[in-house]
Amino acid sequence: MSRALSTRLCEVCEVRPAIARCRICGRWVCSKHVGKDGVCSVCRDLMCQVCGRKLAVDACVVCGRLVCREDSVELQPGIRVCRFCWARLDSIIEENPEFSYLRRYLQGRRAGLGTSQGQRR
Repeated sequence: MSRALSTRLCEVCEVRPAIARCRICGRWVCSKHVGKDGVCSVCRDLMCQVCGRKLAVDACVVCGRLVCREDSVELQPGIRVCRFCWARLDSIIEENPEFSYLRRYLQGRRAGLGTSQGQRR
């Protein structure tokens, strides 16, 4: 082990010696804060809760899942729904009046939505 690595502390806990770099963010982490897949605990907490492979960019306004761009539909900047809620959005709005405000964003989105915007099956 190199001298630089042996004296480097974990960037998460700042207590234990770092043993690896996160494959996503490059953060130096200790054995407690890195998974077998080489992903640090910080990145793991920020992963898309639909695919589990990419970092999330937002949370679904309906269910609260963290979502990446591929697994969500952006109704307007800052307003995203996951692909599961998108597929059921009409019934969700009918059953939950608190989401009725989402109707105003649906007109243009449904007409032009292709497979590259959250409609992966």
